[in-house]
Amino acid sequence: MMKPIYTSFLLLCCCGFSSAQGYCADGIVYLTENHAVTYDDVMYKQAAAIDEWFFDVPENIPLRVYYPSDLPAGEQRPLVILIHGGYFIAGSYHDFNAFAEAYAKLGFVCATIDYRLCKRNDCLLANVFSPCNISWGYSFMPSAYVAAVDVNDGIRWLQQHAADYHIDPEKVVVSGHSAGAFTAMNVAFLDQQEIQEIMPGAGLPGHDYISEPLDPVEGIRAVVPMAGATFNPEWIGTQEIVDRNIAVGVVHGTADGVVDYDVSAAIPCCQTYQTQVYGGCAIAERVHQLGGNLFMLSGEGFGHDIGDSLFLQAIMQQVPAFIVKTVLCGESVSLHTSVQRDPPLAYCPDGTGTAEELCDVLPLTPGGFTVPVYEPSAKPAIQLACMPSPLSGTVLHVDLNIPAEGVFQCVVRDQSGRVAIQKTLYLSAGRQRFELEMPVPEGLYYLNLQGENLRSRPVKIVKL
Repeated sequence: MMKPIYTSFLLLCCCGFSSAQGYCADGIVYLTENHAVTYDDVMYKQAAAIDEWFFDVPENIPLRVYYPSDLPAGEQRPLVILIHGGYFIAGSYHDFNAFAEAYAKLGFVCATIDYRLCKRNDCLLANVFSPCNISWGYSFMPSAYVAAVDVNDGIRWLQQHAADYHIDPEKVVVSGHSAGAFTAMNVAFLDQQEIQEIMPGAGLPGHDYISEPLDPVEGIRAVVPMAGATFNPEWIGTQEIVDRNIAVGVVHGTADGVVDYDVSAAIPCCQTYQTQVYGGCAIAERVHQLGGNLFMLSGEGFGHDIGDSLFLQAIMQQVPAFIVKTVLCGESVSLHTSVQRDPPLAYCPDGTGTAEELCDVLPLTPGGFTVPVYEPSAKPAIQLACMPSPLSGTVLHVDLNIPAEGVFQCVVRDQSGRVAIQKTLYLSAGRQRFELEMPVPEGLYYLNLQGENLRSRPVKIVKL
């Protein structure tokens, strides 16, 4: 005679409702967590400076990792990497502190990674007198290579210390602005053979800064270049886009005279650099050609500054939604949306140049991802809690307190946001309890109660 098999529930009430920061249902992306955040500063690497002198004194290269401080032990979250800009001659890993803290509050682990800046004489002069007055074109490609080498090493350090910061090493998102966006693209798509086609000495033994080999990391699931470009769209290959399923989210302004929205010489407003680069529209066209997951946020009339208020607001809503949609929910994305600036900016500071036409790689979807507004400080209208039944492993006791009577939908969703159970209930006001049958497979689920103008915060349910 077979012994009966009993299934039990572990129940946790939490302010968010995903194994990470949200879930997807009915075409909507829900971002609901609001965490206390802390951070660590570490030196992840020492390496030779980018200069003419090849001194034996290496640079210390830091990173800062922001992470939710209130997660239970053992819980893992996606890692978002933010890489600063500055032409590879300026900038600091502190430049993205506010962005990183905002991501960590949403439940991500977010690291700002520094990299070696060019200290060759042409770079130092360009940093003092501006890149338009002093060209550092000779140092452009080597500096970009070194940045990719360093950031790969920084990500690897974080993956090796994943347990210290709640990192899921298999869910890495690489993003950056300007030179940081170039670097994010190189980290996601560049390999040693490709860079050696244009820099034959890259990664080969020698007494200089480009002798370190490029050692790409595993686990990258998405890349988000903001006002950036790639040196060669062919570096974005089938292996990364299809086989490894790296999703691409492009953020770029059409009036960007520092890194063109489409294809131009590097820093087109300077007119002193010959290297041709491929901006947001060209990147999107390549990903679309390969049939990959693509999201594009175009800033119509916006320039190089992603901190321009309306553009920034869209970025901070749409990019986390893109990450949840692709990395957490595992859903396919093919979406282009835009935000308009009024008045539009001039392409170059002196008023010359012409902004690019809006990229036609995908039809425009007004509003982009649907992301409900969430106020973390607001108390839930319906207080909801669950307890496992002492009698049966398939019955869940739901305790609740409702401010007003009415008809409610009790909805249970799985990790991808699909509805597993839906039950219509008429409930009176006040504190009460009902039983819910849970004939579902083992796994992670989220239960919430919703009615007209009333909604509970979700409860996480782990069925074992």
